[in-house]
Amino acid sequence: MENDLLYLRELTVYDADRLFEIYSNKEAMKYRETKPMYTIKDAYKMLDYEKEAKKAGYEYRFAIIEKIHDNLIGTIMYQPLKKKAIIGYSIDEKFWNKGFASSVVELLLKILKLKGFEIIEAWVKKENIGSCKVLEKNGFKMVSQTIYPSSFFFQKRIVESLF
Repeated sequence: MENDLLYLRELTVYDADRLFEIYSNKEAMKYRETKPMYTIKDAYKMLDYEKEAKKAGYEYRFAIIEKIHDNLIGTIMYQPLKKKAIIGYSIDEKFWNKGFASSVVELLLKILKLKGFEIIEAWVKKENIGSCKVLEKNGFKMVSQTIYPSSFFFQKRIVESLF
C-alpha cells in the first residue's frame, strides 16, 4: 500500500545498514522499550527475529519508504490479536515533524481495516509527546491504565458497531 508521501514494503537483508543507522540513535531510541543497536549484527538479528515472528503469525513489520528519494525512513508493525491489533512504529529522527508518522499510521489503519481488525491499540512512553499527537490526529483515544505507569495506552475502533 502507498499514499502520496510513502509506501510500505517487506524488510530485506539489504535494509540492515539503514536499520542500524535508525535504531542506533540513542536520542530517538529513548522513546522505545528496546535498547539502541550497538553493532550491525543487531540489525541482522532484528531482521532474523522479524522473519520468524512473521512466520509464527506473531508480528508483521514493514519498511517505511519515503517516495521522493526511495529512502527507508523507519518501520511500522502490527501484532494481531483476534479482532484487535497492537501497532508500533519508529521513524528516523531526521524525518520527525514532517507528517510521515501520521501518514504511515493512517496507511496502516486502512490495511488493518481491510484485514478485518476492529480495534487498534498502541502503547507510547509518556515523554513521547510527538507520537501521542500522531495517534490523536489519527483518531485514537487515550485509555486509562495502570499496567505500565511510564506509558500511555491508546485505542481506536476502526469498525463501526451495528448497534
